[in-house]
Amino acid sequence: MINIFSLLRVGFVFWLVDLKMHFNSLAYLHDAVEPKVVHRDIKSSNILIDEDFNAKVSDFGLAKLLGAGKSHIATRVMGTFGYVAPEYASTGFLNEKSDIYSFGIVFLEAITGRDPVDYRRPPDEVNLVDWLKWMIGNRRSEEVVDPGIVTRPSTKALKKALLTALRCVDPDSEKRPTMGRVVQMLEPDNSRPHQVCFQLLVGYSVAY
Repeated sequence: MINIFSLLRVGFVFWLVDLKMHFNSLAYLHDAVEPKVVHRDIKSSNILIDEDFNAKVSDFGLAKLLGAGKSHIATRVMGTFGYVAPEYASTGFLNEKSDIYSFGIVFLEAITGRDPVDYRRPPDEVNLVDWLKWMIGNRRSEEVVDPGIVTRPSTKALKKALLTALRCVDPDSEKRPTMGRVVQMLEPDNSRPHQVCFQLLVGYSVAY
């Protein structure tokens, strides 16, 4: 297996036809088990890709349990700079929406080929989320796609991916979708079975 971080470093990221749906990890951890499991360190180097290009979440060393009826837990801020949700970083209050934010950053990283924070870039491009929002606001969405992607996404597929990712990184945690909703948003259009969709970040299963 290889992680997404390594694939990004060599430009080996692409869009695939006929999206495979083997998603269950974060949605399962957040919605199907009790207590909920909050990973707390979702990042590109913790998502492993197998030979079939299915992704597996790894490294649960920082994971926390969120008991029934609890909206959050107060804990020491841990995680990786650039991926940590802003409300968690500022308050220490953690819940599953913190993982959703981190997932959104990984998604944007894969779409653009850029690091979440990169001080080697011009000042207005250092922060990936801020730069992306500016590009979209100026109708330059097509320019954000990693030039190393072999097969360029359709306009519809790109719009769907960017919309999903930006909802995940909404600064208001209450407005972020659940992981189950993210999965639904990324499902291909059944009326167009050959719609080009992004695959790497949807085929989740848990790797312990």
